Amino acid sequence: MKNIIVEKEGRILKVLINREKKLNPLDMETIEEIGEALKDESYIGIIAGNNKAFSAGADINAFLGLDPATAFDFARRGHEVMDFIEERQMPVIAAIHGFALGGGFELAMACDLRISHPDAYFGLPEITLGIIPGFGGTQRLRRLVGENKAFELASLGSRIDSRTALQLGILSEISEKYLERAGEIGKKYESLPYESLAYIKELTRNKDQDLFGREKEYFGNMFKTANQKEGASAFVEKRTPAFNSSINKNLFE
Repeated sequence: MKNIIVEKEGRILKVLINREKKLNPLDMETIEEIGEALKDESYIGIIAGNNKAFSAGADINAFLGLDPATAFDFARRGHEVMDFIEERQMPVIAAIHGFALGGGFELAMACDLRISHPDAYFGLPEITLGIIPGFGGTQRLRRLVGENKAFELASLGSRIDSRTALQLGILSEISEKYLERAGEIGKKYESLPYESLAYIKELTRNKDQDLFGREKEYFGNMFKTANQKEGASAFVEKRTPAFNSSINKNLFE
């Protein structure tokens, strides 16, 4: 994988975007490498940029030769990776510095939490190129900030700073040590029962309308897991629970 660096520590998998260009523009090869690196869903994921930015967006040079059919396929392939990140069992944290624009912002919004350096900037500037966001950005931004603000930001191609992004609910928090903070949250997730994490992620992130019924089903399912038994026993015995003694790639097999 030439466009990313992958690091593992325990059950945490860190993906660093490492393009030869300093603002880490995203081409399809890089996007699909990110998805491939996160394929083992039993790992908590962290995505960050290894150069001067998280990612300043798609590589515009790749757009010059696109016709409608190839542009549709480009968007389809990008959607597949973004949807996978949003729907994978374990959380993915975006650790952001510099620019997260266009496809880079769409990648960050597909993650479950976003931790940002104070000097980061965000936006969907596609309209200034005569196009629209192609990797789910309009819908994920709408879910984060509401219809009116999403329309304003996308239709004007506005760029916002990290403080504004935090106020709008796009960011989870701002930290000078954004990558270390993402690692701390990843460690916290690593210590929690994975089945519970996976269910909570699905119930809070899924677009399905019948989530009340699914919540009841999943609550019942938890009582066949070793983690549930360990959690209850540890509480009664007044000790720290030792979750995740055995982990499958598919947590519910």
